[in-house]
Amino acid sequence: MTDAFEQQHQVLLTASPLQRVGAFALATLAKVDHPGQLTAERFTTVTGTMTRHLLATADVAKAADAGGFWLSASYMLWPNSKINPTARGKQSPAGRRELIMQWRAVPDPADWPGAPCAYCDRPACKWFGKVDIPLGASSEHRNTTAPGHEGTPLCYPCVACLWAFPYGAQLSGGRATAIHSWDDVFLAPVTRLAVQRTLAAAQAPPNKTKPGPYARELAALSAVRAYGQRLHSGVELIVLSNSNKEQFLRTQEMSQPIAQWLRSTVTEPNRRTGYQALVAAQATKAVPGEAFLAKRAFGDSTAILFRTTANLLDRFSAKGAIPVEAMGLAPLVYSYCIEVLNMDEKDVARIQDLARRLATLLGQDSRRGPFTTFMRANAKGGNLYGWFRSQSVEWLLKTRPDKMQRTLLPVEDYRLLFDDDRAWPHRRLLVFAVMEALVEDNWQPKGSTEELEDIADVAANLADDDNE
Repeated sequence: MTDAFEQQHQVLLTASPLQRVGAFALATLAKVDHPGQLTAERFTTVTGTMTRHLLATADVAKAADAGGFWLSASYMLWPNSKINPTARGKQSPAGRRELIMQWRAVPDPADWPGAPCAYCDRPACKWFGKVDIPLGASSEHRNTTAPGHEGTPLCYPCVACLWAFPYGAQLSGGRATAIHSWDDVFLAPVTRLAVQRTLAAAQAPPNKTKPGPYARELAALSAVRAYGQRLHSGVELIVLSNSNKEQFLRTQEMSQPIAQWLRSTVTEPNRRTGYQALVAAQATKAVPGEAFLAKRAFGDSTAILFRTTANLLDRFSAKGAIPVEAMGLAPLVYSYCIEVLNMDEKDVARIQDLARRLATLLGQDSRRGPFTTFMRANAKGGNLYGWFRSQSVEWLLKTRPDKMQRTLLPVEDYRLLFDDDRAWPHRRLLVFAVMEALVEDNWQPKGSTEELEDIADVAANLADDDNE
């Protein structure tokens, strides 16, 4: 075989996430661990397998009929292709099969465009457009390309990877959802599982079950926590539709630090024991906790800390005591602040020391009122500096144990809470640390119903602040 022919049967990984997911899907279909292990023979076999899956739809009248999985998916993936032409209803099964075979065949080298592949720079075998490239420009749009070009030049292995992409994705709700990472060692098993699920779905009756909230993000979180090795890159969640009715693309990224931290909630015992409490803290009436944790892991990373703190206050207002789970959550919260929010370990230690002093100060009063006043001062619009100024005298003259620091709020701590770029997360961490210290001291507050209502108002205000 010539070098050019060999290149048209050899898969290379490129800078395209869709092509990469497709490459690992091809490897799975060929029963090898990595795209680089695909020989020319295996590559030919696996592309033939994908073609046979499409050919099986030739005898299907409608996409909703049994065996119509890939016909149904084709309207979202490959609109106006040979599998779903406008005149399909008038074609015979044999005619449909012939068109599909033509579509998926390796182009004759005599017809190659003489241009490099847009993905891997090897000789392209054809010009391609939207029919084969998800969200690509139509090859009919000549004004989007240079004169003489009829779309995007791709080699056969790269376009085959794009054809394989949906095997490595979840196809539901008119959209394809794929998990991608630049960490190949992680991408391989995640794609392998996706291929297995897609092949199973292609053989099963249509599933009309409505997914739960943030189901896509939750699936990615589950994949990260189930992974058995260290993650060396972030995790992308890609959701797209290439249909004529809806051109849609949304990408979200779970950064490497948070992905690795989520893994640690499985591998490290002191974090594993608090994970369910963390999950419960993220929940709302409408969204389960783990689903919201997944959503926040792809969004504002500080929201996980903020929501955990607000949840403890919510439960305090409901029961009149700080939940004992605050102590179990501590290893998770402090590690999250250091490893994900990039707080300096020494700064976290300073906040913990300050929280110990505040717990000593607040814990000497069995009423809930002073605690509520501190929390209200720590909310947006509150005067936390004024609160510290008034309490510093109390600390110096009456409350401070001999073994504790003389100054309630040293200059270094003041800077963390008021002058630092992370001042607001530092304040939220202080709220958590104070509650943890009060639980550790077995503080059992007493007070009126009105004081509990005040705590509920503070918790609501904190939640409102976090949603701004």
